[in-house]
Amino acid sequence: MNTPKEIERKWLVDKDKIPFDLSKETPHKMKQAYISFSPTIRIRSTNDKNFVLCVKSKPKKSSLSRTEFELEITKEQYDDLMRKTEGNVVSKTRYCIKHDGYTMEFDIFDGSLNGLCYMEIEFPSEEAAMSYPDPEWAIKDVSFDHRYKNTALARLGKPEE
Repeated sequence: MNTPKEIERKWLVDKDKIPFDLSKETPHKMKQAYISFSPTIRIRSTNDKNFVLCVKSKPKKSSLSRTEFELEITKEQYDDLMRKTEGNVVSKTRYCIKHDGYTMEFDIFDGSLNGLCYMEIEFPSEEAAMSYPDPEWAIKDVSFDHRYKNTALARLGKPEE
């Protein structure tokens, strides 16, 4: 059995400069919390309807790729696991836009992370990821900046610039 791989890049963006009308897109309200930071074991609820348990490998410093295993769970399992989490709950609204043959996922954070916004794209290969140009409206590429990983946001809060 092949374990799915996640290959993604992430850009910090100013939500007021996003060149797409997010109000025309379906908002996905997400809450995610961590049962473990090492290894990464996360639970996520989307729109208080879908619940997922996710295990991710630690990425290598120069790689955009890591293994990812996801399993749908019930609300009861989610609620039980929420009592076992560590760190802060990450709360955000995600908007998905199809563009350039990829899906851009815009995450706009609230709560203690209010004001933070980034866009990420999953790619089929590291070569495709590295050859994708930085959007001219992006503030900066934070793909290798571990301060912007959701695990770091849950543990340490919003990064200082």
